[in-house]
Amino acid sequence: MNFDFFLFDLDGTLLNLGNMSAYADMILLSTLNRLKASKLPEKDQRNEFWSSGSNYAAVLKKWGVESPNSFWEHYDKIDFEHRKVLIKEKKICLFNDVNTILNDLNRYENIKLAIISNTSDFVVDHVLKKFNITQYFQEIYSMGVNINQESAKPSPNGIFSVLARLNYDPLHNKALMIGDSKADIIAAKKAGIQACLINRGLQGRSHHHIEWDFKPDYIIENLDELLTL
Repeated sequence: MNFDFFLFDLDGTLLNLGNMSAYADMILLSTLNRLKASKLPEKDQRNEFWSSGSNYAAVLKKWGVESPNSFWEHYDKIDFEHRKVLIKEKKICLFNDVNTILNDLNRYENIKLAIISNTSDFVVDHVLKKFNITQYFQEIYSMGVNINQESAKPSPNGIFSVLARLNYDPLHNKALMIGDSKADIIAAKKAGIQACLINRGLQGRSHHHIEWDFKPDYIIENLDELLTL
């Protein structure tokens, strides 16, 4: 095993929400409607919002949302409401390879696992408990009261925070970030660790990783491939 630390994204990597782009867009529109935004952006503008990084507040203001904190508070609540229903209806579930890879990695005493997610902490906590996988992870980093949105991926802050708590030593350890999005890859490369893009082909997104400024070190189709990296 070449890596000592495996850092996993949640949505689209471990958790199957179907078409990720469509799901996030639906929650975004619901949030803007609830906040009575003065301008509902076009589809291409909504897509660009997710890659706006620390400029997201300026984008929201253009749409008539003056308080970014209020936006994320409502977004997280709406997201949670929808997820609970969809999980109960079994329309949201873990990907088939998740339990197998977590069990396999858990057999190695020297390997540590963590979650790095841009999803709200109470949503992540609910998902991990609902699917009974909390015990596999030594650290979980998600959005919450003490973590502002500027620290969301593609910021490397979550990775830095988790690796520090896990006593990661770059001179003696190797860490790998596994995710399904450009933001995951950027965060990993900015943190100085290796990045693995999982391209499941189910998310309604095209991975033009060849054109990205920050490119993945590995590209896999399923999590089982992690054992051979």
